[in-house]
Formats: sequence, structure tokens, C-alpha cells
Amino acid sequence: AYQQYPHLPYISISYAERTGCPELNYVANVYNGIRLEQFDFVEQPGTYLLFIGRICPDKGADLAVEVARKTGIPLIIAGIIPPGLESFFESRIRPWIDQKNIQYVGEVGPVIRNRLMGNALALLHLIRAPEPFGLVMAEAMACGTPVIGFGLGSVPEVVEHGKTGFVVSTVNEAVQAVDRLYQIRREDCRRRVEEHFTLDTMVSGYEAAFRRLVEARK
Repeated sequence: AYQQYPHLPYISISYAERTGCPELNYVANVYNGIRLEQFDFVEQPGTYLLFIGRICPDKGADLAVEVARKTGIPLIIAGIIPPGLESFFESRIRPWIDQKNIQYVGEVGPVIRNRLMGNALALLHLIRAPEPFGLVMAEAMACGTPVIGFGLGSVPEVVEHGKTGFVVSTVNEAVQAVDRLYQIRREDCRRRVEEHFTLDTMVSGYEAAFRRLVEARK
């Protein structure tokens, strides 16, 4: 649909998103923003790894299980099982759920999400498909929790490699990154969100883009 109107002004939510339709007339890039007050900063790292998202191949819940099993660190999985993907859950996730080393807690609301993120050692974001943005990464970092993610789509833009998490290419690299989490300062994770991914920053970005367009047409 966008390709029918390539001359209109477009705002991307990450530079990676533009690769899907590079011929469009992009006038700005404005990252998604979150309500920072919904996410409490937790200074001390937790003792478990966390996956939050749709339980599907693209989001890599099964890869998070693999990392947890290889590191021996408990994993909590939260998210919905989309219709039609029950077999993926039953074959790739459920066999490992023992509610001790691998826990599945289902879909969670804002309060529990905040608690799960803040008390996690790291968020695993081992996606198989490019992310246009990936709010869950910003949400975790807002709590001070670093992200270990595959370098697809916007992940390298959201996660500052070596400072707020690690951008990796394989499961084995993700396992190795878990051993390096002690290098990450949780306050750096929070600060990155404060500087780049808040609701106020997002609104200001759109207002500035609109203002430039209006002035140009005058």
C-alpha cells in the first residue's frame, strides 16, 4: 500500500525499518517511546533469564529455552500462544517446562511485566525475523535489565552492544554473552531509555518532523 504513494512524507520507527520499503520519502526517524513511570528501575540483577513476547518461531521462545538449558540459569517465559501455533508450543516449549528451571506464566499485565523485567538477569530477544522496533527491549532496559538479542532489524539500534546488552548472531554467542552480563551496568540501561525511548522523546520527534514539513510548505 505504501508503494502506491511513495512521494508522501514518511516517518520510520527505526532505520532498519526502512529496508522494507527503501523507495519511500522518509523525512524523519522517530523511535517508539514508553511511559517511563510504568517501569521501576531495579539496581541489583536477578537470578533468572526472561522471555516476553508471542510464543512463536519468529520471536525465538524456543531459542531462549536452549540458552537457558545450556547456561543452567532458570528461564521465565511470558506471553500469549497465537492461534494456530499451539503445536509449536507443545513440541518446542512444553517438554522443557518444569516450573522450576523453565517456567511458563502465560500472558501478563503491566504490573507483573514490570516485576518480571526488573527482577531478571537479562531479557532474551533471539528473534528470527527483523524487528521494526521491539518495545520489549526498551521496557526491559527501563528496568535496568540488559538485553541479549540477535542483530536483526532494529536490535542493534535499540541495544548498545557491550553497554546495555549484547547483540549476537548465534545461540552459542548468546550463551557466551550470559557469562559477560557482569560487565553491564544496569544504570546505563535505564539511562539509554531515558535519553532515546521515552514517550516525551517520541512526541517531540514527531512534532519536530511535522513542524519541518509545515515550514517547508510555507
